[in-house]
Amino acid sequence: MKRSGQITVFFSLVLMCIFSLMCGLLESARTAGSRYYLKMAADSAMDSLFSQYHKEVWNQYRLFLLEGKDEAELEEAWKDFMEPYMESSGWYSMEIEHAEALQVYRMTDQGGKYLKQDILDYMKYGIFENLTDETGAENLLTQLKEAGTIKHLSGAYSGHTKEAVRLERAFQDISDSLRKQKELWQAAGSELGSYDGPGFRRKAAELEQEMKRMPPLVRAYGKIADQLKEKWKESEAAMSQAREELSQEVRDTLREETACYESYINEDGERRREIEALPEKMTQIKEIIERAKERSVEVEEIISEWDDDEEDEGPDEDELWGSVEEIWQKIPIPVLPYSNGVKDPEKQKILEQVEGFVQSGLMKLVLPEGTEISKGILDFTDFPSASRQGGQAETGGLVERILFQEYCGSFLTDFLSEEDKAVQYELEYLIAGKNTDEENLKKAVGDILMIREGMNLIHILSDRQKRDEAKALANVITGSAGLLPLAGVVAFFIMSVWALGEAVIDVKMLLEGKKAAFIKTKETWNLSLTGLLELGSTGSCPEGGGDEKGMGYEGYLKLLLFIGNEEINRYRLMDVIQMNICRKQQDFRMAHCVYQAEIKGTANARHMFFGGRNPYYRMGVRTEKAY
Repeated sequence: MKRSGQITVFFSLVLMCIFSLMCGLLESARTAGSRYYLKMAADSAMDSLFSQYHKEVWNQYRLFLLEGKDEAELEEAWKDFMEPYMESSGWYSMEIEHAEALQVYRMTDQGGKYLKQDILDYMKYGIFENLTDETGAENLLTQLKEAGTIKHLSGAYSGHTKEAVRLERAFQDISDSLRKQKELWQAAGSELGSYDGPGFRRKAAELEQEMKRMPPLVRAYGKIADQLKEKWKESEAAMSQAREELSQEVRDTLREETACYESYINEDGERRREIEALPEKMTQIKEIIERAKERSVEVEEIISEWDDDEEDEGPDEDELWGSVEEIWQKIPIPVLPYSNGVKDPEKQKILEQVEGFVQSGLMKLVLPEGTEISKGILDFTDFPSASRQGGQAETGGLVERILFQEYCGSFLTDFLSEEDKAVQYELEYLIAGKNTDEENLKKAVGDILMIREGMNLIHILSDRQKRDEAKALANVITGSAGLLPLAGVVAFFIMSVWALGEAVIDVKMLLEGKKAAFIKTKETWNLSLTGLLELGSTGSCPEGGGDEKGMGYEGYLKLLLFIGNEEINRYRLMDVIQMNICRKQQDFRMAHCVYQAEIKGTANARHMFFGGRNPYYRMGVRTEKAY
């Protein structure tokens, strides 16, 4: 029996098609699986790479940093972590061929934004008491800006007070010269009454010499008056620009207390017109003096040439010298209808000395007795802040600023810290950026003093009793005579110095470990006006009682960070971290530390069912990781 093979051939062809389809499907599925496997392996290798964070930085600062000197090192490390996955790829059958770091973001890049993010990620899990919200942060920033504005304006107006006092002293010099001229004029008249021609001319010459002093005195007065007026206009412009940064109450009170400056300058304008007329009057008087002197010589000649005749009674000396005196009496020595406005210059000088003590020896005033300032020196070599370009950092919200300052307060040391370090004042360095602990402390203390001075002046302006006390002392200094607005000018100066004196006590308390109230009340105020005068006299700072509900030294340092430049603060924080880690690892650099990276890998895979002469094909993968 003959058999046909058609079915067997057909069936073989069908099976071949089915097997080809199945193998194709399997190869497609395997290829897709290879891609997923490669992506999983790449991500896992990146996780392993970033798990090699710097342990010492984590232990000290709770920050994740991957130390890597260059991209090639990162690429090789990632390839090493890929090898176990390649060896275990099984039927995916692949091996990593090439790696390229596409993007590497280091801690010092983009104004330190990655350090900021690292800190914020950690601070999410921090436990903080009384941490303010966005509204509270805005209110705090508003108060600090207002304090700074008040400090700036009060400094300007206090300077005007000193200029006004200088003007009064210049006026006093003019008044003293006129008084001396009057005395010499009277003395010369007495010499005429004694018929003493030479004595008269000597006094007249002395009067002329004194009168020569008048033009320079008037010019000096005018120069000071011009400077006062010009600077006052600048302060008024600054006052107008700062209106939005002041609360309505403070703005109104400040305007009320400084209005006296305008009144003083306007009234001085009337006085100045009379003063500037004096040189011309001196010229007129000199002409009369010359005529009197010439007539006195003529009288002496008449008397000496008179013939001595027994029947003649001689010349009538009364009449002759009377003619000289008649000329002399025509001399109108000017009298100014004003009086010097500083009747107690000693108290004024004492108040000015308070500012002098603060400017020349603040640390001596506020440092606790027996305290030694750290002699730490920072080496700026390779510091991250040295590479800061500026103008590229992102600014965050107010709450982020607060979280940053809280982080710094938790991990950095300051003047009151008990931890012994070669460079002790780390928080102060963030604020000042100087290369010695001493300079950083001085700058930080000076900045705290300015905040306290502004806040204290705001309290004085809101306290009617203290303002009245300042005005009473101003009346003592200026007296009842002189230009009345001068008392208001001096009163504002007293308020400013009083706020400064209280600020000195506040800073001293802070450095002693006590707390100072941020917003003062009558109960938390420490310095009386009597104590202020004692401070100016002796240069010794009274003790303050402190306020348990207030803010400590570290709190005020945090405030300075809060209002400081965010980018600069971040770079200086990196300086501190690098400096401390370098004590154990000298080659550590923040610029080498990676926060985020993106790597592109190329794998060489092999077809399992197909491929022909070239069974290999390439697959690319990208992986990215950030702490």
